[in-house]
Amino acid sequence: MSDSSPGLRRLFRDVSIKRKLTLITMVTSSVTLLLAGAAYVTYDLITFRQAMSRDLTILADIIGNNSTAALAFDDQQAGSATLASLRAQEHIASACLYGKEGRLFAAYSPGGRPPRPLPPGDACRRSDRGHLAVSRPIVFDGEPIGTIYISSDLGEFYGRLRRYASIGVLVILASSLVGWVLSVQLQRVISRPILHLVQAAKAVSDRTDYSVRAVKQSGDEVGLLVDGFNEMLAQIEKRDAALTRMSNNLNQLYRLSTTMQEPLSLRDQLTRVLEAARQVVAVDRFYIWAVLPGETRLAALAGAGFSEEEWKDFDRVEIPLVEAGAMGKAYGDGAPLVFTEATPLPSELRLRPPYSEIRAIRTKSFIVLPMIARGRRVGLFTADNKWSRQPILPQTVDLLQIFASHAAVAVENARLFREIEEKGHQLEVASKHKSQFLANMSHELRTPLNAILGYTELILDNIYGEVSAKIRDVLERVQKSGRHLLGLINDVLDLSKIEAGQLTVSLNDYSFKEVVNAVVTAVEPLVAEKKLRLSVSLAQDLPVGRGDERRIMQVLLNLVGNAIKFTDAGEITVRVTSANGAFLVSVADTGPGISEADQQKIFEEFHQVDSSATRTKGGTGLGLAIAKRIIEMHGGRIKVESTPGKGSTFSVMLPTRVAVSETS
Repeated sequence: MSDSSPGLRRLFRDVSIKRKLTLITMVTSSVTLLLAGAAYVTYDLITFRQAMSRDLTILADIIGNNSTAALAFDDQQAGSATLASLRAQEHIASACLYGKEGRLFAAYSPGGRPPRPLPPGDACRRSDRGHLAVSRPIVFDGEPIGTIYISSDLGEFYGRLRRYASIGVLVILASSLVGWVLSVQLQRVISRPILHLVQAAKAVSDRTDYSVRAVKQSGDEVGLLVDGFNEMLAQIEKRDAALTRMSNNLNQLYRLSTTMQEPLSLRDQLTRVLEAARQVVAVDRFYIWAVLPGETRLAALAGAGFSEEEWKDFDRVEIPLVEAGAMGKAYGDGAPLVFTEATPLPSELRLRPPYSEIRAIRTKSFIVLPMIARGRRVGLFTADNKWSRQPILPQTVDLLQIFASHAAVAVENARLFREIEEKGHQLEVASKHKSQFLANMSHELRTPLNAILGYTELILDNIYGEVSAKIRDVLERVQKSGRHLLGLINDVLDLSKIEAGQLTVSLNDYSFKEVVNAVVTAVEPLVAEKKLRLSVSLAQDLPVGRGDERRIMQVLLNLVGNAIKFTDAGEITVRVTSANGAFLVSVADTGPGISEADQQKIFEEFHQVDSSATRTKGGTGLGLAIAKRIIEMHGGRIKVESTPGKGSTFSVMLPTRVAVSETS
């Protein structure tokens, strides 16, 4: 039973409410009728059985009284005749007379079978064969002289029971049919309002129309349910309208934020802010005041909701903050101020003449919001209901503060853009001055330095006579240092020309093999001095290149020179191949390597891996920066790959034939 109950409950749960009401009505009425009929039948059968027992006892007493003489005179024939009178009672199954000693005196059985008497006694019970039996004593002159025993079948009892069962089945069937007809009709009183409620809910769900309302048809619990449903729909409709408004506001703010990213003028951006505010907030007019440099005066920048005639009153009007009344207070306190007819503007916060004469400003219901961007006050966002005279609600103030913040960002960005442009112009001028200064200084330094190197060369060539070995050693050091200094000056001059856009490349045909050989010849003394190995690998089929041979040699000399400078032991490897219309050059060393952080910076001007005061390697930090610029002027690329402690490899991709457009 426990296994089937959940299934039955689920089945009953999924039945429609109309059928549930019909089933409940029919089952309730049928069970009630069945219980009432069962109680009535049970009571009637019990009463009938008691009546049968009582009648049988009376019959036994009558037969016993009639048999007194037969027992007294021991006349068995008279006793049998007395018992034979029971033939008129069809329900008598058997009867026996017992003498005083308990012996069978006479017997009666309508079927001819010998009776199966019960032990004598004053009792009446149902025998094993489904009979009702009774035994009564026979008394004569106050003394018992025998016993009468009569047994009756229960055919009439069972017949009565069968009739009741047949009638009960017919009554239940008829009542169930009547109950079904009535329940089908009466269940509509409950199911119809509920189904109407369901249809209303489905209409709301399908059409998302929260204005639908269910019709109340009664004042009972279903009517209360309809009232609750309608109230719920009203609240949902109100919240849906609020969400729709909020969504529209968010869309306006999103479009406004997108607009703020467009390259528009400040006035155009502020106008879009105000137009967006007009679509979201029910306020008559908006206008924005900017604080002029020095933060002493206000000037109107943009407005919305004004006629052309009204806006003329604001044209070229500047109001001192100390005389701006409520606007000056809102700006000074950094807090919004709201005034309505219920909370009017105090006299001390009114504009002072001549600014109080501006007709377009006069209004009783208005709000002043300070515009703050990045913690800095940049102006005022004002709005009024001059024509509608409606009070400005608190939620309106919250929305306007959002638009005020957008306007503040636009004003602040415009100020920053102006400052950036001014600073950029100043930096551009300063950079030109610096480049010109470096170019002039480099030229001025190279002239006397070349003279020094020239005279040193003449002295070493004994033009002015024989010099001692000690003086020759000193002059050679002077010459070496002078050439190093000349190289540094040339680097500064090249960088200055690059920044000034004066460095150009001279295109001509060249042999990369000759470029490499010239570089190797130039660095051989340095390689020999540090006892390093210089390995050169050139592809056999290198094409003839076109570019600035002197600048390309300068780049390769810088890369190989740096490799020698920073390698104390090991090998320098130079490889040159060509592929896809480009020379592929690599210069590898076994030096200390370069950290990943420094790899991003070594091509910057004046950057050196070791920039400490105790660094052991010389240089200005310009060589790689100039090399990168020269390679890029040829349309190529340069990069470095290095692992600290395992050396570095500089790779150059240089177009084989450089076009004129790539050098401009």
